[in-house]
Amino acid sequence: MTALAIIAHIPLASAFFDCAVHVYEKVEDCVYFDIEPDVDPDQKVGEIIEILREISQKNNKVLVLTDLGGATPANIGARAVQALQETGLNAHILSGTNACMVLNAIRYRDQPLDQLCVSVLEGGKKGMKCIDLTNSK
Repeated sequence: MTALAIIAHIPLASAFFDCAVHVYEKVEDCVYFDIEPDVDPDQKVGEIIEILREISQKNNKVLVLTDLGGATPANIGARAVQALQETGLNAHILSGTNACMVLNAIRYRDQPLDQLCVSVLEGGKKGMKCIDLTNSK
């Protein structure tokens, strides 16, 4: 089972995690990091690496989900993923995370990591649709 991490602007990461717990009740090997505006990126990268190494020991796989590509949380996540990859850990990072992506990451986390990434991205896209009832004619 792939370990999961959600890294996003405060309070989005914890909100996504709370959503997952609401749906699945128990979510193992999943952590979240709400990134504060005044975060020390170097310190946070080190913290994330340490925690992800610990929770990924069973299967040597980690998927990191982040909110906005190019923003501080994504940059911190990308640095952590790169450092983990350099130590031989199988790790990927996806940005643009929405609730559907988080739920799919948990639902399909037994898939090989590359396939899990595809499933998570597809699920995120399928969850985005116009549901405006006034335009349903």
